Amino acid sequence: MQDALAERESLQPVPARSPQILEFMFGQPYQVHLIEQGRTQEVSAVALVGARTARSAELLLSGAVDAFTIVFQPGGFASLFKVPAAALTNEAFDGADVLGQPVRELYARLGEVSAFAARVQVADAMLARLRPEREALSPVVRTALAMIRSSGSIRVDALARHSGLGVRQFERRFSGEIGVAPKLYARILRFESALQRRAAAPATRWTDIAHELGYHDQMHMVHDFTRLSGDTPQAIARQLDMFVQPAVLTAESRPGRRFTSGPGPPS
Repeated sequence: MQDALAERESLQPVPARSPQILEFMFGQPYQVHLIEQGRTQEVSAVALVGARTARSAELLLSGAVDAFTIVFQPGGFASLFKVPAAALTNEAFDGADVLGQPVRELYARLGEVSAFAARVQVADAMLARLRPEREALSPVVRTALAMIRSSGSIRVDALARHSGLGVRQFERRFSGEIGVAPKLYARILRFESALQRRAAAPATRWTDIAHELGYHDQMHMVHDFTRLSGDTPQAIARQLDMFVQPAVLTAESRPGRRFTSGPGPPS
């Protein structure tokens, strides 16, 4: 997505988020304000970012933003790059430094084209070369995918039983493979689903969204939003339009990766 912000600056919060991402910057780099550290830094040309469990950063965007973001489904990043998801949680790295030549080459190839569809083709072809010949989904990854399909509205103890693991063993393995504890992961998925539903249908009432996603009531949803984003549903939805617009998302049905364009939240 290219977004001309030359005449204005835009401050975008980075709330809790479930997946790992790789973001490639081709336009003017934006600034990342790290809230807890109280400092601001420029985003890397290739940003590797783990799942987020709370609001920890804000983005200051200006000028011509041109970014392409790869958003990985559960287990996808670890399968391709052999880096545990837990090692990335609540962290951001220079993707080229961590992942080396394959990502540097991908950045160069993506820079040679500008259309979103063309970039998807380039990324898909290059990442497919890294994909294992035999790809078996672990019980934890299958469980995480089921949680996504249910928008996080599913009991974790039931999932543990279906995985064939004890509850504690399931929780340990889930945190390691997905990067977030299962109950918190479910809350983040439900939070993301609420934002996506509101973005897709802005006239939808928050009370209806809360009921659809299995919150006890609207105040339960407000409490979760405050914990995960630092703000109320109404306030955070106004700020996060660019992150949740479904029109810029294209996904594959098989596990591994999905692609989205836009100035995604890298830190």
